[in-house]
Amino acid sequence: MGLRAKFNLVILAAFAVGFLVAAIVLNRVVNDNARDQILQNARIMMTAANAIRSYTADDLVPLLPMERDGKFVAETVPAFAAQKNFKQLQDAFSGYAYREAALNPTNLVDRAHDWEADIIRTFRDEPSRQELVTERDTPTGPLLHLARPITIRSEACLTCHSTPYDAPQA
Repeated sequence: MGLRAKFNLVILAAFAVGFLVAAIVLNRVVNDNARDQILQNARIMMTAANAIRSYTADDLVPLLPMERDGKFVAETVPAFAAQKNFKQLQDAFSGYAYREAALNPTNLVDRAHDWEADIIRTFRDEPSRQELVTERDTPTGPLLHLARPITIRSEACLTCHSTPYDAPQA
């Protein structure tokens, strides 16, 4: 084998190694950017859901009756308004979901799954934590999950979330 062939093989090997390293680094950068963009979109959507909750609690609850014809009016629940709006948003952005999971909810649809209960416990153990990002494998692929604690900050929420005696009978 001549000197020229050896030189070409060394250059080819160096190019292959460089290409492989560049592909690995580029793949990592692209995945990190995609993850950051998804999380930013989720933060915007979650902030919008919280704004809907606040608007419902502060502006609508004082105007709406808690009961009508002996039945509870779901529209007076800030979580109901946020979830209802987000269901419409999911039609346009099907990859996103919104849940207000709780360990002991009044609506059983909101009961936390085991992995969500672990997140709730993390927030209870670390009260200063404002956000938790987790990733878990599902049968349909990896799931990126952004969680924030649900805290009662509004006096309107305490109507139902203080004692069972204070909550509306319906």
